[in-house]
Amino acid sequence: MHKLLSFLMADYYSILGLTKNASDVEIKSAFRRLAKIYHPDKNPNDPNAKNVFELILKAYNTLINPITRKRYDNLSSYSTQTPPKPQTHHTRRNGQKEWVVTDEDVKRREYYKKHYEHIKNKSAATPNTTLNKQYSDYKYVLFATPIAVGLLMFIVSIFNTEPATTITSNKTKTNAIEVERNNTALSNGVKPYNGFYGAIKTFDTKYHLQINNSSSYDAVIVVFDKTTNHYLQHSYLQHSYSVDFLMLPKTGVYWKCVIGKNWNPDKLFFNNKVSGGFDSIVQYQNWKSLPVIFNDDLVEDLTLLSVIDSQSKNKQYISNESDFFDK
Repeated sequence: MHKLLSFLMADYYSILGLTKNASDVEIKSAFRRLAKIYHPDKNPNDPNAKNVFELILKAYNTLINPITRKRYDNLSSYSTQTPPKPQTHHTRRNGQKEWVVTDEDVKRREYYKKHYEHIKNKSAATPNTTLNKQYSDYKYVLFATPIAVGLLMFIVSIFNTEPATTITSNKTKTNAIEVERNNTALSNGVKPYNGFYGAIKTFDTKYHLQINNSSSYDAVIVVFDKTTNHYLQHSYLQHSYSVDFLMLPKTGVYWKCVIGKNWNPDKLFFNNKVSGGFDSIVQYQNWKSLPVIFNDDLVEDLTLLSVIDSQSKNKQYISNESDFFDK
């Protein structure tokens, strides 16, 4: 258990057994080596195998993409920086324990010393009768204030019989909704439809598909087995980003996608069976009739995602909502 916790807490480079100067080739090689060891299919009796493999997969997806790798490196270097230590003064006498005093402590002590001297001098110059009189006045003020406040609240409650209401303009409500949607925006690589499609499926292969989003919209990509038409994997793909689908079957795959903007987690689709989707749908696509076929010379296939012109020869790949969610 301790070994597993140490593994889960490691950084992405340590998980893959690499240094921060590792090349893309080294990252891919390390992932393939670890996948052969930690893939859930290789460890059917290990309940933690799935979590470990998903962490390896996440580390690979982050480091293989130059943009996400740079962002991760920047965050890692920032988190490891330590704040400068405050300047300290060391005082020690023979036979005594050494104490550490900061500049803040010195200033605080000087303040208290001056404040004490001021009070002491003022007390010496003021007769006891004056102090007793001030104390007596404070006592009456403290006693009378709560009564006056309570009486004022009672009078206000008598005349203010109309319940208080809060008025919110339509503009304010709209802004609140937009803020909530921005807070729930998805990041690249997230799997928003796990509850609908189920767990991902991988194979003990080196074949993977990379899709680059050249459009100005976000998308959700779903990959299927070409031979069985079974669901394999899916991912949220931000505009100007790419996503990798790893360990795919050698027999080939095809993919579907929905392109849009303004992700809304509460919007319902497919006869209310699916929760979450774009407020503005630009296009659905289905590339089943043009699958990706792998061979021994090609371990990955690069595909460009863009909005299809309805007048182009690719208009046959334009699809619809029912077809996209049909699994």
